[in-house]
Amino acid sequence: MIDQAHNLREFVVESRQRARVLAVTSGKGGVGKTSTSVNLAIALAAQGSEVVVLDADLGLANVEVLLGLNSLYNLQHVIHGERSLTDILVTGPGGMKVVPGSSGIAKLADLGPRARDNILTGLRDLQEETDFIVIDTMAGIGQNAVAFAAAADEVLLVTTPEPSAIVDGYATVKTIYQMREDSVVRVIVNQVINGQQAKAVATKLSYVAQQYLGRKLSYLGYLPRDPHVSQAVMQSYPFVLRFPNAPATKCIEELATRIINQRLDAGANRTGFFRRLGRTLGLASNG
Repeated sequence: MIDQAHNLREFVVESRQRARVLAVTSGKGGVGKTSTSVNLAIALAAQGSEVVVLDADLGLANVEVLLGLNSLYNLQHVIHGERSLTDILVTGPGGMKVVPGSSGIAKLADLGPRARDNILTGLRDLQEETDFIVIDTMAGIGQNAVAFAAAADEVLLVTTPEPSAIVDGYATVKTIYQMREDSVVRVIVNQVINGQQAKAVATKLSYVAQQYLGRKLSYLGYLPRDPHVSQAVMQSYPFVLRFPNAPATKCIEELATRIINQRLDAGANRTGFFRRLGRTLGLASNG
């Protein structure tokens, strides 16, 4: 047990990742977080990147549902040591890969050392083989959501113009910054009438964050109200593939392009993901 803990701490400190880790989160459910995660991953893959989507919504894993997949294995098998993380990888639409989630896990922090070791080791293996790991977190300010968001290289906060979504989005940002002061948070405003409305929402969020948290959020872009999105959801298929000319598809492609172009800006902070996640899970005492 002592050797295992020592080895885990060594890898957390020494690991150097290739992948850029993006955590897609939201203050509440129903704002399009998972749809944004999977469609953005496909758009990134379409531009030549190797992309893995990790379904980290351990309470209600639904990435597979949205993609029409039905895998034999999921994170539960990794936690129990029955499979490695790379063993359970599933190829999804558009060439991206998926780590299927597992519903019903109450808290990541409640897992035993061996289970957390299995997950972290698997993540290390993934980062050596891919360009982006897109983490679809749980919504809200729970431990599972914040653990991944605070450890990620960048947090993509999805919100809508609905007042409750904005308020809950701010609460999520506040919790993330309380856990990690140097978090990079970019705002995606979903279900908007136009770009002007999206910028108004992002500006409001950024103003409040600046005033009360001393942090300025950056605005990444928006997704419009588009009936093609709900049609694709009903068909369990990504809208970027089902409706390649839809307004939402054009916008998600623009988001992917901006993220890729920002690669150099984020590069200086990329080596810390596993160290940060390890600290969040209580597996490392030093930064």
